[in-house]
Amino acid sequence: MRIAQISDTHILALSSELPEAATRAEELRRCVADINRLDVTPDLVIHTGDTVQTGAVADYEHLADLLRPLKPPIYLTPGNRDDRDNFRTFFRDADGQEPFLHHVFDDFPTRLIALDSIIPERQKGAFCQDRIQWLDDTLAAEPDRATILFIHHPPFNVGTHYVDGYEDAADQAALAKIVAKHGQVQRLMCGHCHRSSQQLWAESEATTMASVACDLRWGVDAAHLQAVPIYQLHDVAANGKVTTHSRIVPN
Repeated sequence: MRIAQISDTHILALSSELPEAATRAEELRRCVADINRLDVTPDLVIHTGDTVQTGAVADYEHLADLLRPLKPPIYLTPGNRDDRDNFRTFFRDADGQEPFLHHVFDDFPTRLIALDSIIPERQKGAFCQDRIQWLDDTLAAEPDRATILFIHHPPFNVGTHYVDGYEDAADQAALAKIVAKHGQVQRLMCGHCHRSSQQLWAESEATTMASVACDLRWGVDAAHLQAVPIYQLHDVAANGKVTTHSRIVPN
C-alpha cells in the first residue's frame, strides 16, 4: 500500500488579495498533479491538518476545488486553523464522533485512524481523557491489525523549533502511553510544525513533514528547495511497516 501525505496547505479563499493566497494554491495544485502522474499511483492521500488558513467557508470552497482533480481518495484530519463545522460540511468522510473529528478508515489492509487534536481558536493541541478513551477503545477493537495513526499536532518535541505543543503536557504523556499499550500501531504521521523529522516514539515511529505552503516552511536549508512543493510518500508493507521518503515536485 502506498500513502501520499500532504499537510499545512493553509489555503485562502479564491477571492483573497493576499500575495500568499495564489502561491499556496499553486503549490497545492502542483502536488495534486504530481501525485496523479506518479508511476505507482498512491492508494490514498492523507492530509494532516491546517488545510485552510482562516476556517472560512470560502477557504474550504477553494480547497475543495483544488483537491477535486486528485485520482486517489483523500482522508483528512483537522488542524488548529480548521473550523470543525465547515470541515465537516466539505469533507463528510471526515465526519467523526461528536464533538471530535476522529475517524477510522477500514478500506485498506492497514487500518488508518485520524485523530482530532484541536482546541477551537487555540494554537496548541489537546488530547483529553475523552479522546484518550476513544482511541483506547478503537485500538482495542482490532488488536491484531496493523494500524497507522495520523494527527495534526505532534505529541513530542521536534528539536528546539517545536516544544511543548500541547496545552497540557499530560496529554502528550497520556497519548504516548495509550499508543505504547497497543503494539499494532506502526506509525504516527503528523503535521503542524512545518518541517520534516523522524523519531522513535511510544514504541513506534513518528514523522512530521514540511508544509506544502512554502512561505511557512521550516528546516529546508537548500535555497533551491525553499519555493518547491514537497510532500511525503509512505510505502506500507503487508505487515504494516512503513518506509518514508520526501517527494520534491519537479518543475
